[in-house]
Amino acid sequence: MAEERIGLERAAEILGRSPDEVLSLVEKGRLAAHEPPQGERFGFKISEVEELARSLEEEVDDEEIFEGEVMGEESESRSGLPAVPFERYERLLQQGQDYKTRLEERTRRLEEVQQERDAARMEIDRLWSEIERLNLVEFQRELQEKTISTLEEEKARLEREREALIEERVRLLEEKAELAEERARLEAEIKALKNRGFWSRLFGG
Repeated sequence: MAEERIGLERAAEILGRSPDEVLSLVEKGRLAAHEPPQGERFGFKISEVEELARSLEEEVDDEEIFEGEVMGEESESRSGLPAVPFERYERLLQQGQDYKTRLEERTRRLEEVQQERDAARMEIDRLWSEIERLNLVEFQRELQEKTISTLEEEKARLEREREALIEERVRLLEEKAELAEERARLEAEIKALKNRGFWSRLFGG
C-alpha cells in the first residue's frame, strides 16, 4: 500500500515552518522530496514529515527556557545589588515547565495516532493476503466496499485529530514566544539595575 504523500503547504503546516523554511530543510538533507501529489509542485511522505516535526520539537526542548542570573538575597549580599522579586522568575519557570508538559503530551498523542494508523494498515494488509489466498472473489468485493468506507471514516478522524494537534502546537509556540519576550524584558531590567550607581540605588534616584 503506497504511503500517503502531501504537498509543500501541508508539510509546512505540520512542521510549523514557512514553505521557504521547508525547502531549506530539504536542501540541508533533513527532509527528502518525493513524487508530488496531483496539483502540487513538491511531494513529501507524511511519515517523514511527522518524524522531522518530532525531531525539531526535541531540539526546541533542549533549549534553555531562561538564561541569566537570578538576583535574590544571596546575590545581594555579594554584589550589593537590590533583589529582583523571585515571583517573576518562578512564574516564568512554571510557565516553561507547563509548556514542556503540554508539548510532551501532544507528542505522545501524535505517536498514539500514528500507531493506530499503522496497526490498521497492517490488519488490512493481512486480511487482503488471506482473501487472495482463499480466492474468495465475491467476499473480496464486499470487503473492499466496507474497507473503503471504514478507511474514509478513519482518515477523516485522523485528519481532525491532526488538525487539533497542529493548532495546539501553534498555541504553545506562541506562548513560548511570549515567555521569551518576558525573559528579555527582565534581563534588561537586571542590566539597568547593575548600571545604576550605589547612591542612586540607596536613595531611589
